[in-house]
Amino acid sequence: MPVYEDFPALFRLADFNSPKSQRRYPLTTRCQLAALSAAAVLSVFSGQVNGAAVAAASVVAFCTALATEVNMLKERPDRFWYEGRAVAESAKTLTRRYMVGGSPMGSEETSTATAAELLPTRFTDIETDAEAAWLVPDRGAPKQVTAEMTQVRQLSLGERRAIYLRERIENQREWYGTESRWNERRTTMWALSLTVLELLGVCAGVAKVAGVIDVDLLGVCAALAAGGTAWMQTKQHKTQATAYADPRHESATIVLRAQRPFTEAEWATFVANAEDAVSREHTLWRASRM
Repeated sequence: MPVYEDFPALFRLADFNSPKSQRRYPLTTRCQLAALSAAAVLSVFSGQVNGAAVAAASVVAFCTALATEVNMLKERPDRFWYEGRAVAESAKTLTRRYMVGGSPMGSEETSTATAAELLPTRFTDIETDAEAAWLVPDRGAPKQVTAEMTQVRQLSLGERRAIYLRERIENQREWYGTESRWNERRTTMWALSLTVLELLGVCAGVAKVAGVIDVDLLGVCAALAAGGTAWMQTKQHKTQATAYADPRHESATIVLRAQRPFTEAEWATFVANAEDAVSREHTLWRASRM
């Protein structure tokens, strides 16, 4: 069965480059929030011990946050991530349609030769809307239509159906489930962490009012809680957990419907509908991010 190296050049290029921006975006955001939190915390202690040095450190931290923000605006790693992922997903769904005979490249709709010409044409349409930076070549010299893709297309309908359900629908279903559970755990973890910080802030405020301490630890807790809240809004764990759970349930329905007998024409329509359903989650994700 086709492996990663057997997929089209366009998919490999976008899939290779998008994760780099995906890693840079949260890393840059963490750096900015950490710098802002550090500046706020240091400013609280600037009047306590070695005030000048602490104040200078606070200024450095704030300048770091400012530089990070300028870099974010200039480089836009979030945009490269979202758009690069869109290119990869668009290429993937067209590739699956070609391999297993989904509309508009169904076995009865188009011959293998015609479909092999149509697929690069569709890829060209995708590339037209993509910036060159998203398509920096990776290793090797992949083709747009590989021999392995065509070998799958020429299998029997039963064999193509088994491959499609196993390597597309079931894999996607498992991925949705893993992502949904991971985001749900992160939602709980961050909610508990912020609750603890807020309780500590209340205790610190009461202690200062009672004269037990003379340091504004309430301000420290508030700064850290604000940073944590901003991070949660950036990651959108709760929204993501729900967004991934819905298509996972829908993929189970797709698997059930795929068990009935199909003609080639019916299979082409089924695959087209299944790909639309799989792609819908990514379309909604991208819209919410942009």
